[in-house]
Amino acid sequence: MKQTLQEEIGDDIAADLDEVLAHAEKIANSNEYLSIVEIMLILAARNEVLLYDISKWGEHTGIASKATFSRVKSALEDAGLIETEKVPVDIGRPRLRLIATDELATADLKTLSTEIRSPL
Repeated sequence: MKQTLQEEIGDDIAADLDEVLAHAEKIANSNEYLSIVEIMLILAARNEVLLYDISKWGEHTGIASKATFSRVKSALEDAGLIETEKVPVDIGRPRLRLIATDELATADLKTLSTEIRSPL
């Protein structure tokens, strides 16, 4: 999973995922936790990845469907944790770039679940 993330999305998001996974036990022991889809979208936003790319990767690896990624993206947007900007493409509808808000951009990945409450 991490290898395909690194190959398809990039080194920075793979490194962020490694840091989150290194502290998974501490995160799991907290009262609040984020779903894997929420975590991947948060990491994608911190690295300004396109929603299309991360949801395609997530569906390919069996994490969740593109529709689930889209619903969770909307919930994170409604909670004020991420923003999106349209990126024009040659053919078809514009793609959405995920962008972290200041709160999310400065959140410590080691304690992500305790700093960021799940909007779901």
